[in-house]
This record gives sequence, C-alpha cells and structure tokens, in this order.
Amino acid sequence: MTEQSAPGTDRLSSVATAARILREFGKHSTQLGVSQLARRVGVNKSTTHRIIWTLVDEGLLERVEETGLFRLTTTMRSLGASAETAQRLHEAATTPLDELRRYTAGTLHVAILDGTDVLYVERREGPGAIPVFRSVGSRNAAHATSTGKVLLAFLPAERQARLVEGMRLSPKTSRTITSRPEFLAELQRVRRQGYAENRGESEPGMCSVAAPIRDPLGQVVASVSVAEQVESVDAGLRHLVAPIVETAARISSGLGWNR
Repeated sequence: MTEQSAPGTDRLSSVATAARILREFGKHSTQLGVSQLARRVGVNKSTTHRIIWTLVDEGLLERVEETGLFRLTTTMRSLGASAETAQRLHEAATTPLDELRRYTAGTLHVAILDGTDVLYVERREGPGAIPVFRSVGSRNAAHATSTGKVLLAFLPAERQARLVEGMRLSPKTSRTITSRPEFLAELQRVRRQGYAENRGESEPGMCSVAAPIRDPLGQVVASVSVAEQVESVDAGLRHLVAPIVETAARISSGLGWNR
C-alpha cells in the first residue's frame, strides 16, 4: 500500500482560497474589493487581504488606482480569452473539418498565433500522420508553416513589423525563407491571395496550404490548414486551395462572420 494521501486530504487552504478569489472575477465582475471578495469566498478580511496582495505580487491581479479595487491582469484575461477562443473554434470547426475529408486524407489543423509560434488547437489525423505536427497543444515556428504565414499576414501592419523584426528565421530545411525582406514579401503575397502555401519549408517532402478564420468583426483569429507528404514539393497542394479556403469561410461563419 502506498503512502500517498487520498485526494483532497493534503490540499492547502490558502491555495484553494486564492483559486476561489480568482474565479470570482470570472462571474461578470471585472473589479472587486477586499470586503466584497471576503464575503463571497467566506474568508475573513485579513486573510483575503494577504492572499490578494500575494496574487498582485505574482502578476495575477492588479490594483486599479482610480477605484482602489482589484482586477485580473492582462495576462490572466488573455488566458481566459484564449481558452474561450479555443472552445468556440472547436465548436465551429468540427463539421467543416470532418467534411474536408472528402477532398484529402492529409492531416488537418486549426491553429492560433502565440508570439512567433503557431499553437495547434484542433487536429484531424490522416492515414500518414505528419511527424512534425504531433498533437493538439504542440507548436511550430510561424515562419516555416502555411498556418503561421496566414496568421502573420493578416496582422495589423505595426504588430506584424514588430513580430517579424524580432523573429529568428531559422532554417528548418533548405527551402525555409530566412531573409526578412523576402519573408515580408511573402506575407504581402499571402494577404493578397487569401491563402498560404508551405512547400517543404518545415519538413522535407511535406507541403501544406492554409487559409484564415475570421471572427464576427472580420478579424483573423485562427487558421485552418491541411498538410501532406508529397512526391514533389514543387507542385505543392494547389488542388486543395479552394477546399481549404471554403472550409475556413465555413468555420468563420460558425464564429459569426458574415462573408
């Protein structure tokens, strides 16, 4: 018999209280005070005060000078927004991705931009899974993928310039674009044509094509792509451009975009 404690017997009450405090900010209350939080979580004010300021020190809460109340930091709000976006994408993408199977047996992905990486939040694996794209939650360098090109191409100009300037355009293969001016020209081309291609730039013998997914305001929030191993990377996956663009439009419609 092991000496591990049963679940819940060794929980730290201060950590549990901190978690309850953070959850209160997700109940449609953007700013809260110490007294309010103490009443809501059922802990005395002095304990609540200490925990709140610990959360401030850790960068999870911040004090609003104008009101004297507390709110989630930008980092915490972004985490919540990312989780909500991933859930909405899952719901909107499920049927369109399944129907894309009529056109390809390749590996399908939905991804979002996370810094200078793409983060895969949805996946449909084909018969020959692409080893460089292992699972939901995995990442890849944005500059070497069709998905990354799409997500960067549709950014506001200032943010795009700032991100590209800070990127390391490391070669994944001999075909990876490593010149900054050439990469910026590629992003302009992607934005004009409405889709991106990757021809052996991230993995030898692998091609992909991607298209933008838009939110109700028309902003690009994600990208859908298909990747396949091919005999000739020069040919790419041009035959899948129309299906992938249509799939992206259908997912966008599911998010509320009226095309």
